[in-house]
Amino acid sequence: MNRKLGLIMTVLMGLVLTACASKKPKVADVESVPSVQTTETVDQSSLPAFGTDYSLSELANRFGINGDPLNYKILYFQYNSSAIDERSKIIATRHAQHLGQNGGARVNLEGHADERGTRDYNLALGERRAQTVAQLLNAAGASSSIETISYGEERPVDSAHTESAWQSNRRVEIKY
Repeated sequence: MNRKLGLIMTVLMGLVLTACASKKPKVADVESVPSVQTTETVDQSSLPAFGTDYSLSELANRFGINGDPLNYKILYFQYNSSAIDERSKIIATRHAQHLGQNGGARVNLEGHADERGTRDYNLALGERRAQTVAQLLNAAGASSSIETISYGEERPVDSAHTESAWQSNRRVEIKY
């Protein structure tokens, strides 16, 4: 039953993302564009990078992503939420591109929660987080075997009882 629900959710997410896609601008007629010759070089850091809409400098300055987003394997979440923020979407989409190019790859998505809440609630929240990432990976073109597991609050990376520690523990880890 869960597989059917997951498949339905994946298909619906793909349809929603497809329906929301903006239309590409029309290409101008070649004859109507004047020829311009320039010796100016284009700053590579201002061009869209890694299939995103952001330049290398925007990825670094706005999202703290230095270099290839594929190097990041942890996606963080807000308190009591399984919604993916823009930074995590960029990282997950890059992983989906990688998985699409390496169809035989297997990936495990490990969902985690902070210590607040009951054990059962945190296990369910970790599972929702992992499932959300799996749906995004599938919608973005990952053609691999994706498995999800939730550890809830059982495997914290920081055992302190502070907001900073809790933020570190609210995550999904991408493991190849």
